[in-house]
Amino acid sequence: MSNVLPINRKQVDSYWQDVWMKFKNGDIKAFELVYNGHVDFLYSYGTKMTVDTELVEDAIQDLFLYLLSRKENLSYPNYIRYYLLKAFKRILLEKIKKENIWVKGSDEISFDFSIDLDSALIKERKLELIEELVDQLDSQKKEIIFLKFHSGLNYNEIAGIVGIQPTSVKKMVYRIISSFREVLKDKVLELLFIFSKLSRVQFLR
Repeated sequence: MSNVLPINRKQVDSYWQDVWMKFKNGDIKAFELVYNGHVDFLYSYGTKMTVDTELVEDAIQDLFLYLLSRKENLSYPNYIRYYLLKAFKRILLEKIKKENIWVKGSDEISFDFSIDLDSALIKERKLELIEELVDQLDSQKKEIIFLKFHSGLNYNEIAGIVGIQPTSVKKMVYRIISSFREVLKDKVLELLFIFSKLSRVQFLR
């Protein structure tokens, strides 16, 4: 495996496609790379859907056990993180449903996506308004903002995860940032800085 880290999305995609092919061919070290390169992000995403960390850990374990058991039959996704995230979300939602964490009598599984801001960072950047602004967002908007700034996914891929049209995702991100800009005015760049620190996602280790 090359030790040179990719520096843009195209290189990231190419790198992980190469790793994925080696994993499908039985390379256990390639599987470890896939696991180590994405487990922290999946855990971070999962714990924003439910506070039950054991449920999140079980869903991650089920996902990677499934990948191991079916590696020969897996497809060759263009973007590995999108592929893993979509499969992980489906598994986790099923576990949430079985644990009766959603409203009884509803046909849909609901969850309260949450974003926890670094209070020390907020104090340092003097943007106490941000926590209040984020709290006012509904669960779907929080999920979209998180994915936009921390997953590397494009609008089409975010739409595939959230389950709405790509144009709706793009409009929603624009409106959220615009609404924050109205309140924060000249501090909007600091807002984006804080969002970028909400989750320290690494494509590779």
